[in-house]
Formats: sequence, C-alpha cells, structure tokens
Amino acid sequence: MSDLKEGLLQLLKVQEVDREIQTLEEAKSKYPEEIARRRAEIETVEARLRELTGQMDDREKRQRQLELDLEAAKEQLKKLEARFSEVTTNKEYDALQIEVEACKGRMSECESQILEIIESSEALKQQIELETQDVAEVRQEQQGHIDELQSKLDSLQDEVDGVQARRQEAVQGLDDNLLRTYDHNRAGRGRRVAAVRKGACGACFRQLPAQQRSNVRRTAAMLRCESCGAILVWDEESS
Repeated sequence: MSDLKEGLLQLLKVQEVDREIQTLEEAKSKYPEEIARRRAEIETVEARLRELTGQMDDREKRQRQLELDLEAAKEQLKKLEARFSEVTTNKEYDALQIEVEACKGRMSECESQILEIIESSEALKQQIELETQDVAEVRQEQQGHIDELQSKLDSLQDEVDGVQARRQEAVQGLDDNLLRTYDHNRAGRGRRVAAVRKGACGACFRQLPAQQRSNVRRTAAMLRCESCGAILVWDEESS
C-alpha cells in the first residue's frame, strides 16, 4: 500500500475522532447558556430584594433625620416659650408668638412625616419578608440546577479531553503536509475526507466519473470531489 493511501485512510480515522469532538463541543455549548440563564433568574430576584432593602434603608435614614429635626424643634420651642417671661412690649410678644407657631408647625410636619414613614414601612417590611423568602427559594432551586449542569459540563469536558488524547494518537505518523491540508479544509459538520461508496462521494453522494473512480482507487495523487471538495479515499468498502 502506498504511503499516500495509508495517509488518506488514516485521515478517515482522524476525521471520525474529530466528529466525536465536534459533537461533544456542540453539547457543551448548550450548558453555559442554560447556566447563565438560571444565574440571571437568581440575580433578578436578588436585585429586586436589594432595591426594596435600599428603599427601607432610605426611609429609616429619613425617619432618623426627622426625629432629630423634631427633637431640635422641641428644644427650640422650650427656649422660645421661656422667652415670653422676658417680653416687655406687644410687638416683641407678637414676633415671639410667630416664631412659636412656626416651630410648632415644623414639629407637626415632622410628626406627620414620621407617621407616614412608619405606616408605609410596615407594608414594605412585609414585602421584603416575602421577597427574602422568594430569593431563598429561587436561589436553592436554580443553584441546584446550576450545579447539575456544571457537573454535566465538567463531565463532557473530561470526555473531550479523552477524545483529544485519542486524536493525538490518531495523527501519529501522519504526513504533516497531508494533515495540514485536512485541517485547512475541514469545517462545520461536513466531511472533508470521504470514502467512495457505490461509485459516489461518501460526503455528498454525487456519482463520480469512471475515470475519477479509477484514479481514486489507484491513489496516484490526492483527489477531491468536484461537487463538495472532500478528499476522496478508496478503502476496503469502496466499490
């Protein structure tokens, strides 16, 4: 058997290994997308909870500030009321009374706003409790799926690594020029090396002219299918 024919037959075996690798890689490509989708679901509910928690933090800060403002207004009111004993004219009395009423108005406004925050915060707290529970449930459910998918992905990668090792063995001793030609031409799921079957190209099934079949059988040179460009090989099952 000529070196060229041996090389072409070896390429057939290399191609089968490559098709295994491609099938595994295609299977692998599905898992990262699914993992990302499930992680996005977790992030969605977590983001919602963060938003609600942020709203609660803002309300608590606002309430604390209002309480400080209320205490300051109360202290101011005490000072103003104490000054009534020092008033000597009606004008001073009227001016002081205006200040007192303004201070009481600030106190009333602070108390109203504090009450509104307390009332609205109760509903928000309940919503946060529900969202916290929802986050825990979604995280537990989705993380379980993610772990399972990641395990499958890791397992597939182990298979790919194993088949890659087989490919290294399959190309041992193969002529470098022949391998480069094969690597350059192989693409997609199409066969770039095809054995002749029933007088036709084993890749695209186009019938080969009699002279071309004869030339492929003699393997005097590397020949390609004129239809699909596959490198043609004559093996034990060719006819």
